[in-house]
Amino acid sequence: MSFLVWGYLQERLSSTDYNITVSEENRLPYAAKWEFVIVLNFCMAFTCALTVTPFVLYQNISSIGKGSILPSLMPMRDLAPAALSNCLASPFGYFSLRYINYPMLLLAKSSKLVPVMLCSYILNGKRYSIAQIMSVALISFGVALFSSKKNPMSFFSALITTDESKSTAESSEDAMNTTIGLCLVSINLLMDGFTNARQDKFKQQRKDTTSFTMMYQMNILQVVFLGTYLVTEFFLVEFDYLTTVKESEIFKSIIFALKFQSVSKDVALFCITGALGQLFLFYIITEFGSLMCVLITVTRKFFSILLSVVIYRHNVQWWQWIGVASVFVGLIGNSFEKYLAKKKQKKKLE
Repeated sequence: MSFLVWGYLQERLSSTDYNITVSEENRLPYAAKWEFVIVLNFCMAFTCALTVTPFVLYQNISSIGKGSILPSLMPMRDLAPAALSNCLASPFGYFSLRYINYPMLLLAKSSKLVPVMLCSYILNGKRYSIAQIMSVALISFGVALFSSKKNPMSFFSALITTDESKSTAESSEDAMNTTIGLCLVSINLLMDGFTNARQDKFKQQRKDTTSFTMMYQMNILQVVFLGTYLVTEFFLVEFDYLTTVKESEIFKSIIFALKFQSVSKDVALFCITGALGQLFLFYIITEFGSLMCVLITVTRKFFSILLSVVIYRHNVQWWQWIGVASVFVGLIGNSFEKYLAKKKQKKKLE
């Protein structure tokens, strides 16, 4: 429920023209959209770290042989690469929208499970069965197909037909924009995969690390990285070291929030629901691994779209129903494969 609301707020923040929330005389002559990704990510990380801190302190105090509680709140250097890649992944996704449309971004990001498995294989040497690979492929394919608003057959017909109304220069520009956009999305996906793989490796090396500690460390490190960037940019702009930038992101975001006060509520709810959702996700990562976490988040994304269809009565095309079937077949196959693996392991122990 937390991430269903969080997903709604994420779309609201990225797509709403907040001019509609103020009187006509106070409106801007252009679309007033929240475009401050770094500030939003900083607020999110800070809220998550603040939310999980009481749990970390409680665990530390309850543990026998622990002295001061302060060491548990110090950032761990081993998780710094994962936190940094997590900080960098989000902006690449947003920047890609300058070159490709949102449906294409959604379709590309639906294959997130693939780089997660790839990075886990390369970095951790983790191996997956054919059944797991097929299940992940079906789930990714199903979500991508259901997210598509256009007939997928039109994509293949577009490859073999040419639009004579477009000039060669215009076609080249479209191709270049698509290439750049997909490259940015690919970087975003690889960084997500690297983040999850590093978290798995850290958990293997430190088996006593709890989900709350992992969540706190990832977010406090992101607070450090993002805060350093924002403060550095602010001073560089204020002292005219960055002549190409007139106002820092912190300054612009504060002015925007003061002018459109409803955005402050959206940002606050976005951070709170995200923090509550992360409490569960980090437990899943530490107990079941990052692949299971991604399977759940991708499935949640699928059900968010499905819920939207039911509530708002959107038309669902035939290829989207194929996507629905593909997701459920993938989920059932993955669950059945895990059941058989546990049953086999249990027999060995006996």
